[in-house]
Amino acid sequence: MQFMQAKRDGTGTVLTFSGRLDTVASAELKQPIRAEIDHQPTNLNCDFQNVTYIGSAVLRLIFEAARELQRRHATFRITNCSSDLRRVFALTGMDHLIEGGPGPQFTHEVVNRTLRIFMHGRMDAAHVSEIRLPIRQLITTHSGPVRFEISAVPYAASAFVHLCIDASKLAKASGHDFGVERVVPDVAHIFRLAGLQTLLLSSV
Repeated sequence: MQFMQAKRDGTGTVLTFSGRLDTVASAELKQPIRAEIDHQPTNLNCDFQNVTYIGSAVLRLIFEAARELQRRHATFRITNCSSDLRRVFALTGMDHLIEGGPGPQFTHEVVNRTLRIFMHGRMDAAHVSEIRLPIRQLITTHSGPVRFEISAVPYAASAFVHLCIDASKLAKASGHDFGVERVVPDVAHIFRLAGLQTLLLSSV
């Protein structure tokens, strides 16, 4: 099966992927992807519309391609991802490469007076600095309990822990409680090291 087709034009290169991109596919894709990068396109677009699955080996190839193009100050984008693929890219912190997202790395809803903020991607210092202000604004204008749902956050830096402390203080200032839900083990460990395990309400 052909896992990738390349098309070049005056504006750059489009790589159209298809099928199940597992370890077998990664072995076949390594050289063709390398060949397209060696053409030094000014922008490279990876189209995943017909992809049913992507494994870690292919994710590594995509990450390496993106990193090399960014070092050259070229443009690298991922397009036409299904919701399942978006979640995979979010869990690996690569969702910023997807066209149309992410902006701020969260969504929110209010149900039964509880503000629930859904976060995704790696919560390093840079990403936390982008979302700190809009999250503060959400919490300060809300009257009710606040929850961070972080099942799609694979990594959290100390800046994210401080964001949670800040959110807890803001919620308590208005007489309501705060908690973090659906926490992956690695992130839960960070909270325990900081002595903040009481903020953790559930795990995945």
